[in-house]
Amino acid sequence: MSDERTRRIWLLALVPAMRRGRWVSAALILFVGTLIYGVGIKLWLQEVPERGYYDAWPVAIFFVCSVAYMVPVFHYISARTVDALEALRPFVADPMRPQLARAVEYRSLRWTLRTALTATLIWLIQSRMLTESWLGMWQSLTEGLLSFAMSLGPLLVWLTMFSAMSALLGNALFFRRLAAHLAVQIFEPGSYMPVGRMAVTSTLVTLGAFGLLSIMWLDGPVNWWTTLPAMALFAPLLVCFLLIPVLPIHRELVAQRAQAMNEAQAALGQALASPDDLAARATALALRREVARLPTWPFDVPAIIRFVSYAVIVPMTWAGAALIEILVNAILS
Repeated sequence: MSDERTRRIWLLALVPAMRRGRWVSAALILFVGTLIYGVGIKLWLQEVPERGYYDAWPVAIFFVCSVAYMVPVFHYISARTVDALEALRPFVADPMRPQLARAVEYRSLRWTLRTALTATLIWLIQSRMLTESWLGMWQSLTEGLLSFAMSLGPLLVWLTMFSAMSALLGNALFFRRLAAHLAVQIFEPGSYMPVGRMAVTSTLVTLGAFGLLSIMWLDGPVNWWTTLPAMALFAPLLVCFLLIPVLPIHRELVAQRAQAMNEAQAALGQALASPDDLAARATALALRREVARLPTWPFDVPAIIRFVSYAVIVPMTWAGAALIEILVNAILS
């Protein structure tokens, strides 16, 4: 991966290099998005006042919140992934070390164009399904500011989400390749635990996206073409982000623990052959007990707790959306 052929991922450039830059980025995206859709809805109401607020506001909120969430979260995950690579550097074979610095934050121009074209294709297919004809899709782009913004909103969301998830999938595959050059030592957690922490952190993108989908349900029944394509993409990616990087490490840890258990069992057999040597027997028993406790997955307790807390995001967000809808209906009825 040469410097001439790669550029920093465009999503990372949207976060300013300053203290609390992620928060600044999220706030700016929320402000600009709210301004665009707020003005659009206001102008639309002036033209068709009898229609009320239409059903545009929950979808508009979803568009704005999705981009405002995805950009800083992807930046956060990338930073944590870089930290994981730095922690693993002492255990990585020399041929792989030059790749560590640019493997996470840089991609080729071909990758950028490919992800943009794929996201645009998904948007076109989804828009065609929603409008039921190419003519209807064209009309939705030319009926006014709000209609234009509502039609292009999904494109921006798909560009952001697909670029982030494609980059994270590339990171997962890189860690999978890195495992073959990683000196995993089961008695040295630092040689494998960073991989598990990185995998758990990567799930923030898909779990957060799942939670954000509930925003579009706030105005009652929803066209499933607005959510099914995203759900079909997010579910397998969640599994990929979590398992692809850790499976090679898991297999290596299983093999090393089996070998360590055989050695501990052999030591215990020798101790049992000398019934008078109680100290050797106690030591062998303690060794076997400790070996049995060795992990075979690169997840420590903090990583497991973090993943559980991330997973809680989805049902809490869906429950919150349902509660908001109940309250709004109660106020308006």
